[in-house]
Amino acid sequence: MAATRSARDLTQGPVFRHILRMVLPMSLGIVAMMLVGVVDAYWVGRLGTAQQAAVQFVFPVSMLVMSVAIGLGAGAVSVVARAAGRGDHGRTRRVATDAVTLSFIVVAIVAALGVALIDPLFRALGATEAMMPFVREYMVIWFAGIVFMVGPMVAGNILRALGDAVIPSLIMVAAAVINMILDPILIFGWGPVPRMEVQGAALATLIANLSVFVMAMAIIIWREKLIDFSFPGWSELLWNWREIARIGVPAAGSNTIGPLANTAVFAAAAGFGEPAVAGLGVGMRVEALAIIPLFALSGSIGPITGQNGGAGLTHRVREAFAKSFLFCLGWGLFVAVVMALLSPLLAPAFLPGEDGQAMARAYWLIAPFAVAGYGVAMAASAGFNGLGRPLLGVAVNLFRGLALVAPLAWLGALWGGATGVIWGLFAANMISGLVIAAVVLRLCPLTAVDGRARRASPPASPLSAGSGAPPAPASHSAPDGDKP
Repeated sequence: MAATRSARDLTQGPVFRHILRMVLPMSLGIVAMMLVGVVDAYWVGRLGTAQQAAVQFVFPVSMLVMSVAIGLGAGAVSVVARAAGRGDHGRTRRVATDAVTLSFIVVAIVAALGVALIDPLFRALGATEAMMPFVREYMVIWFAGIVFMVGPMVAGNILRALGDAVIPSLIMVAAAVINMILDPILIFGWGPVPRMEVQGAALATLIANLSVFVMAMAIIIWREKLIDFSFPGWSELLWNWREIARIGVPAAGSNTIGPLANTAVFAAAAGFGEPAVAGLGVGMRVEALAIIPLFALSGSIGPITGQNGGAGLTHRVREAFAKSFLFCLGWGLFVAVVMALLSPLLAPAFLPGEDGQAMARAYWLIAPFAVAGYGVAMAASAGFNGLGRPLLGVAVNLFRGLALVAPLAWLGALWGGATGVIWGLFAANMISGLVIAAVVLRLCPLTAVDGRARRASPPASPLSAGSGAPPAPASHSAPDGDKP
């Protein structure tokens, strides 16, 4: 096991090789999970309009829960990667255990509140009386099973923090495959299985997540031996939870800035009619599929900056940022050229009207040439989370989303009409990418930091005597200045 972990040590070997080794399998996992949403929509759509609307109406709530999960995952990545980078295997086990425990507690609270508030919440969101029975059928099961959804996400993030990108991606693919197989069986009732309709769609998701939850927990408990069943004492436990929350809460909030900025972009386009909105929406959705590797990069750089920052290898942290930004530039330009060439074929495939097609073509001819700037912002924010500097990550997203994207989209609309909205988005991504890259590489501190210092922990209990965990240091704080 030690040899396996050594082979995944992100503080050794070429930094760019680690980036590619993390990004490629995660891209596959993201593709698989996106397909689940498409397959769900297809099968539920065959039940009727009210059922389809009810399930799609769940999306804003599910995104809120996903923000909580992303925050917990970011906190887990940061604390585990920094401990692993320091070579403190005992502390790595301890913080991994406490990250999993905290995720269970938080998700259980969210699930209980969600089930209790289904009716008032969805009525406030605008669900109709025809939709509400289907919303209840779906959401009771969905909320009951979110612990099995978030658990594998946090476990996968812990494995990524230790440099293992393959197993977490296989877990994502397995969940997607099981879900897609079960969807038609449970929705329509094949063979001895009764027809469950909307409940079947929710149950398929629950069973898929439960299956990979068992798989993920087995891996981190028995293969990686990352769960320490001893009680560390309230002082250390609460300190670890605070440290995870110190990263996770800002990360979860930061994750909502991009969708808010996109809402402003759509609002700017709405003044030019439904074709403009439809064309913009199709353009952005297709582009999102094309830049999956950039999303994967944002999920991969945290372990690299965290481990190297924890080890005090600031020069490797800077290299990780620089080469991630170059990856964004290369992939972004590749996507831009391909989408520009394919735009005459893509537009009529997705949109029936000429006005909508014109908007989509304009989007693919303009916006992708600056999408690298969006990738730079995502990578910078996630990299700072890995270093234990989440407020810098929030600042990055605020700068891009609220200081640039929203106002420039509206200014573009005023000066250039519907196409001006696209030019505003182009300018925002171009400016944000250049500014963020320059500031990160030349001005920002790139050392890893923990939260406030804590007192030394008492000796480990006899239950963990065999773990080889050294006594916790008096403080895990790191200096703010650069180290060579």
